[in-house]
Amino acid sequence: MKSEKWSKIGEITEKWVQRTYPNYKSQDVWKTKDRLNACLEYLNMTDSEFVETYKRTQDKTEWARNTGNKVIEYYNQLLKKYAVNTARSYVSSVRAFARDTCQPLIIQHKRIAKPERARNEHEFNREELAKMYHVGDVRDKAILSCAVSLGFSVEDFAELDRAQIESLVNKASAEKIDFIGFDAQRGKTKVESRSHLTPEARDSLAQWFEYIDKKRESEGKGKSRYVFPNGNDEHLSDHALNDVIKKLVEKANITTTGKIRFHLLRKFLMNALHDSGFDDWAIKRAMGKEIPTSDSTYLQGLNRKLDEDFAKVYDHIKLSTYTNKNGVRLEELEQKFKDQEEQIRLLSIQNAIFINAISAKDFVESARKLRKEGKLSLEDIELMKKSTKAQGRETLEEIT
Repeated sequence: MKSEKWSKIGEITEKWVQRTYPNYKSQDVWKTKDRLNACLEYLNMTDSEFVETYKRTQDKTEWARNTGNKVIEYYNQLLKKYAVNTARSYVSSVRAFARDTCQPLIIQHKRIAKPERARNEHEFNREELAKMYHVGDVRDKAILSCAVSLGFSVEDFAELDRAQIESLVNKASAEKIDFIGFDAQRGKTKVESRSHLTPEARDSLAQWFEYIDKKRESEGKGKSRYVFPNGNDEHLSDHALNDVIKKLVEKANITTTGKIRFHLLRKFLMNALHDSGFDDWAIKRAMGKEIPTSDSTYLQGLNRKLDEDFAKVYDHIKLSTYTNKNGVRLEELEQKFKDQEEQIRLLSIQNAIFINAISAKDFVESARKLRKEGKLSLEDIELMKKSTKAQGRETLEEIT
């Protein structure tokens, strides 16, 4: 797609983008072209003139230095209206173009600032994410647990392949694998990561697949290509995923200290890995951050080590641990209620039987009568067996 305002780029740029960034999404391709065009406008030359000037120059080093100085001037102009990271992204396009079509530009040390950490962003803790998980629906739970488990960028997460993820979920469920590992590749950088699904992510995804398949079947649709499809059978957009997290924050009444976006879940996993004692190499491998080839010796056996140690991080990222103000987990409360219901039911059964039962024989006859009248089920008898001493269980066997 060509913008009408792109007056400085043409076939050279098109071929360069196709060759250098063959797997870029259309929106990333557009940004790259747009930023290159903007810089060339400042330099007052087209892409072909940029390359021809380099070819005609005898002193290539001098060309790289002079052009680098002009790019620094452009960068300083950008800083007057943009933040550091935005200004860096604009000059990165022309620097990459020069590197691939001519030679690397010479940029004086520290003339272009290092990337700034995002400011005014909220920092999630486990208790907040657990609250969000608790109030979420089946899709919310799958998105949140999977995002925390994988630590993918929003772009890579949006494009999760249904076939691959479902095969991992099925294998983990069938073989009772708590932390199934797999190799993934980041879309932009092509750097591989060693990623894992937690038991929470595995089970939440299984429930999501069951739900969405039934829903799509009722609409006359088959399985989607993506784990989280939108209404048009494409994947959810970055904006939609950011909205999912924002709505969960509101629903869980989380008090925020800054901006909310999906990328914060990636930061959360990175911090959790650090808190769990993982070294820098393991964290980079788990998060899909580039490790220099000169340090490749550190990668030997790293996948195996990550697979063995990933369970250590679970206590730091587990979401089904939301508690009430007394510190009691809701799952524990629910189990207590269930146990109490069973006890009440058991007492009512025993009361109905013992009203007319004096001996063991009377007990059996009374129970049989209730069974015949449909007032005593096999489930009731099994419940009584669970809470009856061995001698009593023998008597209960006579009823069935």
